[in-house]
Amino acid sequence: MTHPLPVLLLLGLGLILNLRAEAAGGYPYQSCFEIASRLHDVPLDVLLAVAATESAWNPDARSHADAHGIMQIQWPGTAQHLGVTRLAELYNPCLNIELGARYLRELLDRSDGDLTRALAAYNYGPGRIAGQDALPAGASRYVARVHDQRDRIRRDAEPAAARVADAAGAVMRFDHPARARRFAETLNARVASARFDLTELDGGWGVTMRVEPAGLSLEDVTLLESLGWASLAGDAR
Repeated sequence: MTHPLPVLLLLGLGLILNLRAEAAGGYPYQSCFEIASRLHDVPLDVLLAVAATESAWNPDARSHADAHGIMQIQWPGTAQHLGVTRLAELYNPCLNIELGARYLRELLDRSDGDLTRALAAYNYGPGRIAGQDALPAGASRYVARVHDQRDRIRRDAEPAAARVADAAGAVMRFDHPARARRFAETLNARVASARFDLTELDGGWGVTMRVEPAGLSLEDVTLLESLGWASLAGDAR
C-alpha cells in the first residue's frame, strides 16, 4: 500500500524520536502518539488512554474479535476502511497508532465531538451505536475504563506540567530579534494552552510564556519539555 506522505513522516520520525521518549521515561511509542495526536487533532491523553485500555501498550496484541496491534484495529473491516490491505501492517506500532488516531478523529466528527459516543463506537462499532440514546452496558464500561486511564495519565503528567508552568515569566534568550520572533510565532501556532511574547532585553531579545487560565495540556507540556522550557523555571520572575 502507498501511504500518504504524513504517514511516512510519522513512521520515520516516530521510530527516531521514540528513543527520546523512552529515555525520558515516557510511554511506549510516545513520540508516535504525539505525532498522530497533532496530525489528526485528537488529544494526546485520549490516544494514550485508548492504547492502555485496548492492549496495555502491547504492539503484538490480538483479540478474539480479530483486532490487532497497540490500538486494536479490527481486521479486515476497520483496517480496510482505513486503507490497510495487509494484516502485517497492523503490527507496525507507529502506523497502528496513526490508524487509531485517524479512526477516532472520524468517529469524533460523526458524533459532533462527543467523546463518550466516539469511544463507544471505537469499541462496539459505529453501526451498533448509531441511533441509540443509551449506550450498551459493555460500551459504557469500556468508556469508563478509558476515562480512568486518562485520569491516571493526567495525574502522572502533573509534575512535568508544574515544572513547565513554573517557567512562566522566565525568558528564553536570543541574540537576534528575528530568531526570537520566529520562535514565538512557531510556538503560538503549535501550543494552544499558552501564549508566547517577544520582549527586548539588554544585549538581546527574549521570548516569555503566559499559561492560559485552563492550564497546560499534556500535548503542550510534552512539547515544551522537549524544547527545554522547564529548565528555565529557576529563572522565572
